[in-house]
Amino acid sequence: METDHKLGNHWRQPFHVYGPGEEKLRKNAIRRTGDYRIDPKEWEKKAQETDNFLDDFMTTFQEKAAKKYGGEISFDDDYIRQSSARQGLKIYSPDEYDVIVPVRFPEIELQQSKVRNADGKIAAGLNRQRVVNKDATSTHPSLDRQGVFQRQNGNIYLNAKNFQEKCLTSPLDQAIVEMNKRYPDCRIVRSIYPPTMNVQITSPSGMATNFDIVPGIELMKENITIPPHITGNKPWRVTLPIYGLPKHVNKQNTFFKEDDKPLIWRYDTSSHERCMSDLCMNMKERQYIMTANRILKAAVRDLEKQNNPLSRVCNSYHLKTIAYNVVYDQTMRKCEQNIKVTGVKDALGYQISELRKCLNERCLPDVFLGNKALEEIFPGSKLNQMHRQQNLFWKTHPQLLLDSQRHGLPQLLDYSSGLYTCYGGLG
Repeated sequence: METDHKLGNHWRQPFHVYGPGEEKLRKNAIRRTGDYRIDPKEWEKKAQETDNFLDDFMTTFQEKAAKKYGGEISFDDDYIRQSSARQGLKIYSPDEYDVIVPVRFPEIELQQSKVRNADGKIAAGLNRQRVVNKDATSTHPSLDRQGVFQRQNGNIYLNAKNFQEKCLTSPLDQAIVEMNKRYPDCRIVRSIYPPTMNVQITSPSGMATNFDIVPGIELMKENITIPPHITGNKPWRVTLPIYGLPKHVNKQNTFFKEDDKPLIWRYDTSSHERCMSDLCMNMKERQYIMTANRILKAAVRDLEKQNNPLSRVCNSYHLKTIAYNVVYDQTMRKCEQNIKVTGVKDALGYQISELRKCLNERCLPDVFLGNKALEEIFPGSKLNQMHRQQNLFWKTHPQLLLDSQRHGLPQLLDYSSGLYTCYGGLG
């Protein structure tokens, strides 16, 4: 019998689950990394403070947007919590929170149009939003004045750059002014790094908390049945929204045609990532893998002090991708060669081995775009139709990858000595 599974929308307590007989390993990992943990009470307190602030800020932002654009644009009442703080992977300090704010254009119908690279190949996970309504410029004049609608080859497209930098910036700045009045003892500022609008609040004590806010257009909802060998129990029926995020590229980028650069949107995979995180909650082996991933993140961050090149190659998303690859290979994939993950030591060994493989091949495949394994995890998903898999190292300079392989990885192995099981020739 299938079970309805609703994706949680909360900040998840970080994974900290060790296997039998790993108490000494746990203490060594804490000491080696300078204590990567976050106190559970501190986590709950900061999560509540974060929700209170975001509720206040988003209400103010929506009011300013409604005053400027009327009914031409609307936002969902709740925001979607995502990334490390939602997936239980934060380390050291609860100082960064990521959310998607669902955006709607009432009475506007959109169709996705493929984006091609300058070499003519379809770009994985990217698209343009074609406006079906030919009268959109007259029914939504305020958005039109901001340059949100752009004509190209007889069609109208949503201009991602103008939507974020012109349409949303004005109500965002007005909300920042209002919030600084409400929180006079704090300093609140913003910056924009597509697709993110970053809001930073600094307390009187000097502690800064970052809120990465991403506007997202709901493109579709997928109804997926996840099979029992993936859930570890009964099949799950899940609904997974897919959002389009503004991801315009700068003029210096040579990978895309000039006319397409301001029109590019990215398929958001955060619903599938949240579901993967939920799947990791119901199996000890997966909890070991996610705990080990926190140790790996802490190790790479700590090695940054020694100018280790890995810290410039692998960000949090890269390392999380490695963890999810291991989750699939060791706990989901139907394969006789799967070896039981008995604890965090095994789990960290698998991830370091996977990292070495990716560095050797100069390729870190994205789990959620163009990955054949997705059809096994999320049968029938739209994401499975993207046959060109994204290499997350595509922007990384080859010399930096070589330096990470030759120098960065050996340093990581030395740093993590005794914390991981040797697999695939790791020393």
